[in-house]
Amino acid sequence: MSDTVTQKPVISDKPYSVPIEMRPLWRMGLIIISLVVVAGDKGYLSVKKVNMLVWMLIRQKRWLEYEDFLLSWTLDIPLVSADTATYKAVEFALAKNVVSLDNGRLAISQSGLDIYRILSENKIMTKEILFLESVGKKLTESKVKTITEGLL
Repeated sequence: MSDTVTQKPVISDKPYSVPIEMRPLWRMGLIIISLVVVAGDKGYLSVKKVNMLVWMLIRQKRWLEYEDFLLSWTLDIPLVSADTATYKAVEFALAKNVVSLDNGRLAISQSGLDIYRILSENKIMTKEILFLESVGKKLTESKVKTITEGLL
């Protein structure tokens, strides 16, 4: 008598939806708005800072916690971690020439600025842009080091 059971795989044509948090184009939009709003005229941010900003933007329910820390209203360090999905979105943005990378810093390109203009004109990611405008520039390199404790 055999203990093996034969299973026939079932393959479905039903589409499987990918959560928006995992979609590279959506994350690329978050990268673009972070670079435009937070970097300002200099036009670039460190990859670590972009990763942290995207992490924060994705977690809207924790925005008050991030705001309290960034505005120095609390010393409690919020949880922020490396996110491989954001790094994949950065690679995608680099491949599409939306951003450039030099010395560990991401810079926005003209096509990235064009995408930002489209997002802005169509009122897309307005909550995220407002969050960045209110506290994004408060994420200094010193706060990046404090949050990551040198791990990212």
